[in-house]
Amino acid sequence: MHRDYYFGHLPSNVLALSGYEFFQFIQSILGEPEVNLLKKISVKTTSSFMNIEDPLAVLKQDIDDEELEILKKQLCFKMKNDNYLIKPGVESGFSSLQKALKEKLNQQINSSTKKKQQRNGDVSSISSLTLSSQEAKTSSFSLPEHKSHVLQLIKKWCNDNKENFNLENFQLEEDIDFTLNIQFDENSTVQATIKCKCGKLISLCRNGSKIQVSNYYKHLHSFGCSRMKEIKRDNRKPQVQQQQLQSTITSLRVSTSQSCVSPVEAHADEIADTQSTPNESSVSRSQSSLNLKRPIPSGSQHSASTKRSRR
Repeated sequence: MHRDYYFGHLPSNVLALSGYEFFQFIQSILGEPEVNLLKKISVKTTSSFMNIEDPLAVLKQDIDDEELEILKKQLCFKMKNDNYLIKPGVESGFSSLQKALKEKLNQQINSSTKKKQQRNGDVSSISSLTLSSQEAKTSSFSLPEHKSHVLQLIKKWCNDNKENFNLENFQLEEDIDFTLNIQFDENSTVQATIKCKCGKLISLCRNGSKIQVSNYYKHLHSFGCSRMKEIKRDNRKPQVQQQQLQSTITSLRVSTSQSCVSPVEAHADEIADTQSTPNESSVSRSQSSLNLKRPIPSGSQHSASTKRSRR
């Protein structure tokens, strides 16, 4: 009866028993002396009972304890030399119960593992169905829809990277900066490439059935893209021209302000120059004025003067 109970009718919660319930279970299976022995060695739960290698080992030790002496008389045979031999049924009962409990534990572990795998499988199946549904949805894109999707991605990327490239107006135009080629292969899988104006042909990856443009972005960031160099150079030309124009306007304003002197200011400067330092022309004018005021001698006066000088 006990063997059938061990292997076929163990309680569903047998592995979680402790205290009173555990001792009641042991008594129903093995007996009251066995319960007293487990209490003596402080085995109070199913888990500790399974972990202890030999619950009966204490009976084989030479221990001075009255309670153990009573348990030895109940669970062992006293030999003529005053030693004790554990009854075979007692040993078999403990070992069989431990074995049954361990098998129960393994069954629960296996059952839990299978349930977990089943749950994971269900989740994987749901994920696969969801992904398949999404792929079916995206794979239904037509070529124009795929093309529109790629162009929108490029436009957004340009707007997001204006500051990174230091470009005020940055847009990449199809057939000007790049050529986009999208087609379906024999398996109805979309394939796409971009040929940059610099001559580089870039294959575009896919995320599911959607086209990704990251490879093209990496190329634009590289030093080998001459098209990006042209775009940066062309973007700097208006700035340089504007700076040159501003510099020219500033120079003209300075020159004009220096040359524009009023007539009153000019006359005042002339008077100041005349008063401070007379020049040659003013001296010459003074001499001319003196010559005009001096009388010119007549012929008779000139002759008389000559005669007087001869005397």
